Amino acid sequence: MQKRILVLLLSGFITAGQAQPLDKVIAVVNDNVITASELNKQVEVMRQQIQAKNMQIPTETALRKQVLQHLIDVDLQLQLAKKNSISIDNTELNEAITKIAESNKLTLTQLREELTKQGLGWEAYRANIRNEMLINRVQQKAVGHDINISAEQIDHYLKTFEQDAKKQRQQQQTYHIQNIVIPLSEEPTTQEVAKAKAKAQLLLSKIKKGDDFSRLAIAESSGEYALEGGDLGDRHLAELPEVFAKPVVDMSVGEVVGPLRTGNGFQLIKLVSIGGETGHHQVEKTHARHILLKQDVNMTQVEAMQQVNNIYQQLKSGKDFAVMAKQYSVDSASAVKGGDLGWVTGDELVPTFAKAMKALPLHTISKPVKSQYGWHIIEVLERKSVDDSKTFERMQVRQFLYQRKFMEAVQNWQQHMRTDAYVKIVEKDLA
Repeated sequence: MQKRILVLLLSGFITAGQAQPLDKVIAVVNDNVITASELNKQVEVMRQQIQAKNMQIPTETALRKQVLQHLIDVDLQLQLAKKNSISIDNTELNEAITKIAESNKLTLTQLREELTKQGLGWEAYRANIRNEMLINRVQQKAVGHDINISAEQIDHYLKTFEQDAKKQRQQQQTYHIQNIVIPLSEEPTTQEVAKAKAKAQLLLSKIKKGDDFSRLAIAESSGEYALEGGDLGDRHLAELPEVFAKPVVDMSVGEVVGPLRTGNGFQLIKLVSIGGETGHHQVEKTHARHILLKQDVNMTQVEAMQQVNNIYQQLKSGKDFAVMAKQYSVDSASAVKGGDLGWVTGDELVPTFAKAMKALPLHTISKPVKSQYGWHIIEVLERKSVDDSKTFERMQVRQFLYQRKFMEAVQNWQQHMRTDAYVKIVEKDLA
């Protein structure tokens, strides 16, 4: 329960540039500054989170360096959001926080209490989540629109597994991975490549001699998940970068391999665990019909509701649904079929309609349901459970391949953005 909340706090650090009078400047990021008080505050938050996860804490200097680098990356992206007038309104923010609470099986009150235990105030938490949402939106705007996954790419991916039962199982499993990234510049020299590879090999040697992978990731990695001990979580093969996906299927749990050359440097990866297979996927389909009613321009809202309720009462008293749909429904596509929508899933419908349809017993007329399209009167005719494993598999592969490409594109974009920015670390020990 706590991990989800902690992860969000980690990736949504407080915005830099909130200096107090006489506060010491640690770093300059374009026109903003990161101050000693900001850095100290985030280092303490990070220390508490590392302890909560029972991971080894690196040296104070190593921790401060990593937190400072993360603050710089966050601030650069928030600056870009501001420059492009990207914002998150309170409605979006409230919806996101409600979903976070629900995913942790908490009420909003319980979420507040949990955050208090972690030493974070409600307004600070809201600011963190807003920043995380802003960064996600900036990344989508920067690289997301350029990523497309075609049907041919999905076919090609699945074809590589279809003739081999072992490979099929591997494709359906999840792999819990940690990584350590030793960075390289966009156009590294031969000497820089040799130095980075030697450092990666040194870290691999330390790990094989018993040093803790998570501690070294926090202290040495430049990866996005460095402050989480390099923990990438559970990933399907299609989500993993290809340079990871090839060796990971032959790794044993606990094994570390590398250095692997990637676009942003050399990487070490550790296989933490392997998850179960996806197996069959069932989906509930519903055969439903509806009558859609809208407020006429010449009607008041009261008059419109009177008409909606009048039609509802007629249906309850036994009037033929199909006849009423043809006469009154403004959904022309279904009205000609007596309101029949055919077999549908909840995902195909607007949430309010789907929720009402799911709760409705067979052959029962629903009370009027309001959506953005108007008022719906619904009747469920049949329900059935369908094995849509193949469709679901293709949908998952599409999502995973998109996520793989998106992550790689974000890494390259962040590296380029950092190169173009003016960043000066004033504190020499942290440079």
